[in-house]
Order: sequence, then C-alpha cells, then structure tokens
Amino acid sequence: MQFKGVDSEGQEFASPEELWGHLDQQPAGRREAWYDQAVKYWDRQDASVDGVLGGYGHVSDVDILESQKFLKKVFGSRLQDAARDQQPLVVIDCGAGVGRVTEHLLLHHFAEVDLLEPSGHLLEAARSRLSSPAPAGVAHPWPKSHRAVNFWQLGLEQLEPQPARYDVVWIQWCLLYLTDADAISFFQRCQAGLKPGGLIIVKENICQDGFVVDKDDSSLSRSNAYMLQLFEAAGMQVLYNVQQRNFPKELYKVRMYALQPRPSSTLPLDHVSI
Repeated sequence: MQFKGVDSEGQEFASPEELWGHLDQQPAGRREAWYDQAVKYWDRQDASVDGVLGGYGHVSDVDILESQKFLKKVFGSRLQDAARDQQPLVVIDCGAGVGRVTEHLLLHHFAEVDLLEPSGHLLEAARSRLSSPAPAGVAHPWPKSHRAVNFWQLGLEQLEPQPARYDVVWIQWCLLYLTDADAISFFQRCQAGLKPGGLIIVKENICQDGFVVDKDDSSLSRSNAYMLQLFEAAGMQVLYNVQQRNFPKELYKVRMYALQPRPSSTLPLDHVSI
C-alpha cells in the first residue's frame, strides 16, 4: 500500500512497509513489541468511560446516538425481523473496554453479546458492570432476555470466532492497533464467524492522509483511502461508509463502515459514502 505516514515523534515513513520494517528491528520483534505496548498503555488507564475515551467521556452519548442510527440504517430490517419472529441475534463487541458500547447499544438489540478486550482490568470492569444484577427496584434498560455471555481477554489478532455464530461483528476504536497483515487475517477469520447475511461494522479514527502512528499507545490511524484498500485486500465489500457527526473538532474524524464478505464475482469496491 503506497501511503506515506508519520509518527508522534515526527519520523516520516514512505510506506506502511517501511514502518513495519522499522518495527522489525525492535528487540522483541514487530508483532510482540507492537501489541505489548498497546496493552500496557490501556492497563494504565482508568477503568471508566472517561478513561477509555481518553478524557472525553462527555462524547459517549453522541457516539452511542450516531452508532444507533447507523446500526438501524444498515441492519434495521434484520432487527425488525428478529423482534417480530423472536429470533435471537448475536454480536461480538471487539475492543470492548469497560463494556460501554455493549451496555448502551448492543444489549438493547442483541440477545447475546460476547466481549473481547486485551486489557484485563478493563475487561473485569465490564464483567462487573454487565454481569451484576440490577439494584433492587431498578431494571436494566435492555430486555430481560438479553445478556453478556462471554468475556474474553484477547486481542483482535488472537480471535478465532466460532463458525457462523455472529449476526454482527462490532469493531470500534481497536482496528488501529492491528498491523495490516493481522487486520486482513482478522477480517478473513471474522467472515467465517458470520451467519448468512451478517455484517462487520467498523467504527474508527480516520486521519486526513496516509497514516499517523502514536508511539504512546502503539496505534496506527489510517486515512479513509487506506481503510478502503485494507478492506478490499481482506475480501470485504463496503456497503456503507459514513462519517460520525457532532464530535469535537480537535479530535480525529471518525467513520463507520458496514462490511460484508465480497462475492467472488464482484470486482469493483462499491460503497455508499456520506
């Protein structure tokens, strides 16, 4: 992929391959050093909504609102069919943190939610938050039959989904921690984990051009063009490509993508960009 980039210390890279070659020179090797740094960063953060949102906990409500709109846009007919026919839907929350998205969005629509999070103390906060019964006299806001099922302390690069388990794979603010090769492999494994007609939904920071590496948390923010090439390399078809609205201007722009495995006969990268 021919995209130029820069890291948080000002070092420039002519391509992602140059970045990965540079990381290969680290004592622990590219893969181990890259992922260990990210997990260590999140292990130091407070296990709260404000902690997982980098001190911007106040954007959580608008984030959930826009995600809700997007989910209904891209998956609304399936949600309605499931509610009418009482067919339980299943989703996995990748990079679940303290369970913020599961609690405020996914449990409202999916009967079963699996949570995937590499940071142990964040995952334990999610487990405590979602597994505990509601206080006496107070009901959880999601349907009684809906529940968080599995809490897995794993990175995306380690996930091996159960075949045909998921109606939706939800990936929010964690794809930026995967190398290109691991992102492609992850999407290919997720395809096997989807039920027929299932979707992969990605919500991620987007830089203006090329890529930007944050050395503090070992993350790689990609441009929209970079993301589209990554999806194409993984054999994914982009159905929708929508920008998050009403975020603080000093933050990265955020885009939401709805993906399906590409039919083998489909060649162009068709997508709706808003």
